[in-house]
Amino acid sequence: MRRHRLIRNGTVNIFELLNKNAKNSEYFSKIKNRYVLDRKLTKFSSTNIKGALDDLKKSLNKMLSGNLNKHFIFLEGKILLKEALKADCVKIESIFFSNDEIFHNEFNLLNKNIVCHRITDDLMKSISDVETNQGILAFANFHSDKIIKKKELFSIILDKVTDPGNMGTIIRTAASVGCEQILVTKGSVNPWNQKVLRSAMGGHFHIDIKYNINLKHINKLITKDFKILVADSKASHNSIDFENLSEKLDSKDKVILVIGNEAHGVDNCFYQLKNQGYQVIPINIPIFMDSLNCSIACAIIAFELRKILNKK
Repeated sequence: MRRHRLIRNGTVNIFELLNKNAKNSEYFSKIKNRYVLDRKLTKFSSTNIKGALDDLKKSLNKMLSGNLNKHFIFLEGKILLKEALKADCVKIESIFFSNDEIFHNEFNLLNKNIVCHRITDDLMKSISDVETNQGILAFANFHSDKIIKKKELFSIILDKVTDPGNMGTIIRTAASVGCEQILVTKGSVNPWNQKVLRSAMGGHFHIDIKYNINLKHINKLITKDFKILVADSKASHNSIDFENLSEKLDSKDKVILVIGNEAHGVDNCFYQLKNQGYQVIPINIPIFMDSLNCSIACAIIAFELRKILNKK
């Protein structure tokens, strides 16, 4: 197959952007050479552009298999895109839109140096990951090293949280209460999953997120000056009511909140940290049902913690 550039008459070459931000692997070369895209984007056939962008999104997931300082990410929806535009850690490279009203009335892109493409509604529908799209999406570079660093006084560990909606809601909640760091253990959904990104509504841009954490090495990431709060859905391990947390904590404490999934709860290794000299405090939320959604439980406890830790 002849090689063509995707950049003609001012149209940006998405694959060249990829190559600037990732190693020129054989995988990317195959993607770049697979499609003949030698006209303006607005004239591309739906088959070609959908196939190219679908492969591009798949390639992003492959890039997110480890903890990288730089990610190439796919953003869909006006709220997520607006949050990205405000964040120093995100550099948007290209925007694709089919909804003129949203694009022109809700986005001020003057002096942003962002390449924007108008595409058809049918093409947007074929590219979009959601059934009812808002007519706007983008590709961007995310630089985790540019997230504003704060004092690590409040962190969250997510242990085998597998539902993307729950993960995204927790990240969004964590950002709103001022959490500085989230550690995600192996067996959890990838926090950069597209559903997680949409659900978090920009929370990723305010928190240092490390994932694929091996529980065998969790003690290497937690210093002993932290108090470890383990959310205990079964009210076992001599847990205390979350409303009584102020009896165990004060505003000077450094805190880590551990959240597990509804089916299995938190791994027992977190309780065993007590035997290694850590301060472990099991906590529960009294409810009238068998279990509470982990994202809701996290929100209830996190806002209670904020009241305690923000007291002067």
